[in-house]
Amino acid sequence: MKPKIITIVSGAASGALNIAVSVAEDINQSWDSTIILRKYNKAGIQGARTIKDRLVADYIWNLYILLKEERPDLVMVHGYSTHLWTKIVTALLGIKLIHVEHNVERYTPFRRWLLNKLDKYTAGYICVSNGIAQYLSQLGVPASKLTVIYNGIDINEFSSPKDKQNIYTIGMTARFSRQKDQLALIKAVEHLVKGQDQALKLILLGDGKTKRNCMKYVEKHALGSIVDFRKGRFRDLAPKLDLFVLSTNWEGFGLVVVEAMAARIPVVASNVPGVNEIINHGENGFLVDGGDDKQLATAIWSCIKAQQQGQLQNIVDQAYRDVCSRFCVDGMHEEYKKYIGRLLVKKDMADK
Repeated sequence: MKPKIITIVSGAASGALNIAVSVAEDINQSWDSTIILRKYNKAGIQGARTIKDRLVADYIWNLYILLKEERPDLVMVHGYSTHLWTKIVTALLGIKLIHVEHNVERYTPFRRWLLNKLDKYTAGYICVSNGIAQYLSQLGVPASKLTVIYNGIDINEFSSPKDKQNIYTIGMTARFSRQKDQLALIKAVEHLVKGQDQALKLILLGDGKTKRNCMKYVEKHALGSIVDFRKGRFRDLAPKLDLFVLSTNWEGFGLVVVEAMAARIPVVASNVPGVNEIINHGENGFLVDGGDDKQLATAIWSCIKAQQQGQLQNIVDQAYRDVCSRFCVDGMHEEYKKYIGRLLVKKDMADK
């Protein structure tokens, strides 16, 4: 009988959800793998079970009932703060758990205390970047339990030919939140349009709490014909872009940066942990200080001029090679299977 592994993640559309589903589906070839979504299934994941919770206590109780019935050999949980409440349940039931951390989360004092209290019930932590591993270590997680596995993508999904645009088009895909900084990018584009008299189009893909403020700024500064707010998938937007920008205050990894590199789009991004493990400045992309719209405008302007002179192709080619060698989905799957396999062997030995 195959060991049973349950993957738990929030059902909101996100990079963490994409990675969790990708890994869960791949390991199903070796083990009995099931996906459980917390709260909802907004991404329409087929075959996933959903635990609808109104309160944290509601989630803990419903998960307890489900896991007590299923008795999995291993639970792998993705995402803050779902991992904390899930650990309470697996601790009560004596189920081995892997905690996958996708971001540099802002732990409240109580949740940091809970993280450390529940560490003894956590078999190991998978961090999607060295920056996250260092951050968890600073929070008190034992370094011996931390393993870094970079996120990976299916490179072929981003191989569509580029659409020829009549105007230089910049794009950013991210949820609108205090973590991201779309407003700095809007201001950078404003500098170029009004200061350099450069014809530009900016497409911002995503939704979230800070979107309204960005839209108000665009309206107030008469940028409506320049800035386009959209929803959808990056893979559909990619062929329309001449440049991708990730303007962010902090990051866990920056999966969309890798996707842009795979789509052979030059990238400018904020120099934050996670992202600066993907981009080597001047070699496969460009890094700027976060929150500095004037420096961001200068970097974008440099890219525009370099592209016009045919000087960015080497950087785009190097970015593509880096994605193929470091961030492909097959490599990620293999690392997860090795990690899970080691834990299952330890569990078998302990059971005997």
